[in-house]
Amino acid sequence: MSENIKIKSDELSFAARGQAVVEARQPLETECRVLSVSAAAATTPSEVFAGEARYIGKVKFDCLVLTGGRVECMSAVAEFSDKITSPAIVAGAAVNIVPEVINVEASAEGGTLKAVAVVDTTAVTATSEEYSCLAEPDDGVYAEKRAVEYCTVCAEQTETAYVTDSVGGAKCAEILCASSRAVVTGVEAADGEIKASGSVYTDVIIRTDDDMTASTKIVTPFVKNIAALGANEGNVAYAEVAVTDSTATLVADENRIELAVTLAVSATAFACRTAEVVTDVFCADYQIEPKTAEAKYCIVEPLATVTDTVDGQIPLADDRLAADNVLCVSGSFVTLTSATVEDKRVNVEGLVGGDIVYYNAEKNAVDSLSFRLPFSMPLSVHTDAKNAHVTACVTDVAVRVRRESVFDIKAEIAFTVMSSTPQSCRIIESVGMGEAIPRPDASVIIHIAKAGETLWQAAKALCCSPERVEQQNDATAPYAGGERLVNFCSKQ
Repeated sequence: MSENIKIKSDELSFAARGQAVVEARQPLETECRVLSVSAAAATTPSEVFAGEARYIGKVKFDCLVLTGGRVECMSAVAEFSDKITSPAIVAGAAVNIVPEVINVEASAEGGTLKAVAVVDTTAVTATSEEYSCLAEPDDGVYAEKRAVEYCTVCAEQTETAYVTDSVGGAKCAEILCASSRAVVTGVEAADGEIKASGSVYTDVIIRTDDDMTASTKIVTPFVKNIAALGANEGNVAYAEVAVTDSTATLVADENRIELAVTLAVSATAFACRTAEVVTDVFCADYQIEPKTAEAKYCIVEPLATVTDTVDGQIPLADDRLAADNVLCVSGSFVTLTSATVEDKRVNVEGLVGGDIVYYNAEKNAVDSLSFRLPFSMPLSVHTDAKNAHVTACVTDVAVRVRRESVFDIKAEIAFTVMSSTPQSCRIIESVGMGEAIPRPDASVIIHIAKAGETLWQAAKALCCSPERVEQQNDATAPYAGGERLVNFCSKQ
């Protein structure tokens, strides 16, 4: 009696991308000049249909402007909604919409501050391939088998995490604005939960006691235990984190900055399994009709996060104010254009940028300069996987003034890598038995082995079981090539 097994292989699919242009306007009471603008986007899925995921989102703009000789911050929030379409999106499935601000601009004219952000969105969802595979054929049918490794989603959940911190000694008279970014550095699965850990990086732009603009950096670790029914110890776990809200408050009498950040943490656990499936069959006594399929399955590797730096120099044009010192770096970002695996190494290409706000002592003036540094480099992630999905986050930017006309820039970037290997093989789903094969009373079948031929291939050529090939021949597989193999057979 034949036996079948069910295989369900899942992988996280970055199914489709969309793009939204989000605009915010704010009336101005006085004339100003924009020094820098940053934007942070957050999205939440609202409805998921077959082939379509709808979502709502918001973009928070922080604009550093120069007005009346002082640096001020003007903030605005714009809400938007859109949808992403893809055949990989299944009705009712868990879909995570990941936003990325790829460009932001701001201008002050006509009594209005206008900020525009281009937001790329990616739909992340688990896609499945399911097969009914022959595990054991009927008696008299010989089978070649293969061990198949695959991964199945056993738990997925999104929860909110609240992160707080307190930093003293900042010599802060006023907080102008604050922006936070978060990075997952570790994910572990346990029975019924997934533990995600990482850090929140917050840049707080302040006005100091001596009425200068400055920035302070706050790094806050976080740990979130996510209830995930179906997760078990030993599962491969993956997590993404997004900042949905960030607030910095000054406690003036204690010279302390209080930070409150809200995170959305999405986690997925994969159970890695192995199944032995039939990939080829033959029968010496009956004609057979095997039903085959091309099975696709995927192996997922544990998440890895590494840090690397991008260095560069940006000169000031001759008509710009010379720089005596850097006040702050605002609006830092990183965009990846390529992520590949070559020679077991993950390679990335992209662009890191931001705005440098600086001070000129001779004119007692403040100015700003945008920088963009392209990069192409291998990461310290070694893998046997074929594919890598990489996300990146700027964790720090250090700028030093050289000779009043050149900025030395060093940007620190955290890269989070999820690697996977899609595979496929021909499987047998079922075998239909046909008419008996007529045979003479006695016969001998001779087969000349080819170099590298396996015992299974020889048995198929000789129309007998692999055990019978070994019983009737002294040569052992794999064969060198040229061996004369025989099968003495009869109706008995």
